[in-house]
Amino acid sequence: MTLSIPVWADAHERSVVSAVMESIAVAGAMALAARVQFSLMPFSPAPLTLQTFVVLLAGYMVGPRRASAGLMAFAVLGAFGAPILAAPLGVTLGYLAAFLAVPWVATRFRNTVVGVAAGTLLIYVLGAAWMALYTHSLQTAIVAGVLPFLPGDALKAAAAAKLAERYRRD
Repeated sequence: MTLSIPVWADAHERSVVSAVMESIAVAGAMALAARVQFSLMPFSPAPLTLQTFVVLLAGYMVGPRRASAGLMAFAVLGAFGAPILAAPLGVTLGYLAAFLAVPWVATRFRNTVVGVAAGTLLIYVLGAAWMALYTHSLQTAIVAGVLPFLPGDALKAAAAAKLAERYRRD
């Protein structure tokens, strides 16, 4: 099935369809990225997924507004029970909340590497802060919510920065 835009559609209609399709693509990419997961039990209740890669890249590929719209759709669907989240919302809510802001933060930097690093830092700060509130322990949040993810997230951030440099939409 292909979706085509009638040739008589004006530029605004084409832009709206494009925005919706790109937002849906981001939500779909997040759902797929959540399925690529590796359990880090007993070190962390959250699995290692490809979601941070999608989040870090999305703002550069489709712009922060469309990326955030897709991420919001993903979050809302997950919150209402669609089986697309990699882990239960409880302990991981802070990471999901950070995902919504990352496209705006990351794309604000001229240097893509700095933007991706800032986005990754935001994910860790908001995610660990929520986990600390949820578990009543900052140490647990850092040990379970940050440290196990550092090597994998470094690789995902490097790959996202490389691709963003090549395909950045300004």
